[in-house]
Amino acid sequence: MAKNVLNKLTVNLYDTDTRGKLYDHLMMLLKCQEGLNLRPLVVLCIGSDRYTGDALGPLIGTHLEEHTECSVYGTLDHPVHAGNFVETLNIINHRYHHPLIIAIDACLGKSHEIGNIEIWQGGLAAGIAVGNRLPTVGDISVIGVVNAQSQIGYLDLQSTPLSKVMKLSKAISEALVDCVNTVIVEAMPACTQSAAK
Repeated sequence: MAKNVLNKLTVNLYDTDTRGKLYDHLMMLLKCQEGLNLRPLVVLCIGSDRYTGDALGPLIGTHLEEHTECSVYGTLDHPVHAGNFVETLNIINHRYHHPLIIAIDACLGKSHEIGNIEIWQGGLAAGIAVGNRLPTVGDISVIGVVNAQSQIGYLDLQSTPLSKVMKLSKAISEALVDCVNTVIVEAMPACTQSAAK
């Protein structure tokens, strides 16, 4: 998690209309961002496919790369993890002027929180569950609770069922694709929108 958490939503995979709730909350948070239509939208999906539980971010990043036009960092082919996290942040900050960053990561929680998806305004501190202290990142943050946390974070990520990670990634990906595509269409000049129809 991180400091300065605002407007937090928690939904579970098995709630009714999870996708709709995620979409509505993400759109509300995006519309709260200053200069939404002027800032480049960057989605930073943190994680690695080396541990099942940690693959949530790269799975979402791969889905977004295939279904949206926004800039995505962190896919199955090119993951963003502790080893290249700071370097990737530097690339993003040099490549884009004042980017609007949506940060996504897997999270370990309590056993009754498994399957929860949390979204809030503000950054997230990646890597805490496995003892890494990485810089806080994101204007909007999304986490999926993939497993319960014990004393050894890597083992918890390693022993996470793939089915849980796939279901979480699908729910988050679909809501994000809907949001990103809505924001991109709304940012288009009117003449471009009518030509696109």
